[in-house]
Amino acid sequence: MSSKIYFSDKSDAKSVRFYAMQILSKSMHSVMPRTAQKYAKKLLMTPVRHNVKQTVPARFKSDVLASKLGPIHVISVGEGPVVLFTHGWSGSASQFYALMDHVVALGFKVVAFDHYAHGQSGGAQANLPKFIFALNAVLEMIAQPVKAIISHSMGGIAALNSNWQIEQHILIAPPFDFYTGFRDRILSIGIVESLFIDVLASIENEHDMKFSDLLPEQQLINHSKITIIHDIEDKFARHDLAYEQAQQHAHIDIYSTQGLGHGRILNSQQVWGHVGECLMSQKS
Repeated sequence: MSSKIYFSDKSDAKSVRFYAMQILSKSMHSVMPRTAQKYAKKLLMTPVRHNVKQTVPARFKSDVLASKLGPIHVISVGEGPVVLFTHGWSGSASQFYALMDHVVALGFKVVAFDHYAHGQSGGAQANLPKFIFALNAVLEMIAQPVKAIISHSMGGIAALNSNWQIEQHILIAPPFDFYTGFRDRILSIGIVESLFIDVLASIENEHDMKFSDLLPEQQLINHSKITIIHDIEDKFARHDLAYEQAQQHAHIDIYSTQGLGHGRILNSQQVWGHVGECLMSQKS
């Protein structure tokens, strides 16, 4: 259900379902706040699992990393400097198979993983703090310098919040002004703002992280080399906001595409070629 909320491109017209949700969420939050919060979390923090039953191609080594929040499914292949891939909401490591093959051919070792409650990893719900925790757990498992992190969508926010030193970040379709977009999409289905605020506060308390501290705009200055790859027709992560960040920071380059949207951009040979150029320019 959460993917229908976050990745819907329907008009802003209010439906009967919107008003029904508004009445229900307001009344439940007033009378049974904990129950309302529980069901709102389930609705908003349960991603769609893609390719759960898909067999990992034989060329990839498949591992399970134990962590305190559950098992993390990790795949890897190749030899050389390490490049780590991290997907976005309702994505999976399988989205990167073709791009990973391209990067391996350039002489790198590639590692990708499924976030909690995604793909073949454990867990029923996910959120941004869990994305960050999973990424840091995989970086600790790798236990060697990582040449670059290639991220898609919300995975880029997790990458920018990593507590590891990474030589290069390649952000594909990163969502800037994340909180506003997140809030607006949730309120657009009729959930009242007071319940939304309580859900976020609960997640912040659980993981001892403030969403206001995790926003990607604030993390850009903590990294030395960033490349943004973004489609100007992306309906879910605004290209103009990414372009604005690139103009404000000398260490950020932006490569714009057209007609690839938010998801198809990962399967573009044009994009693969630019990713390769970025990696080879920093390879030593």
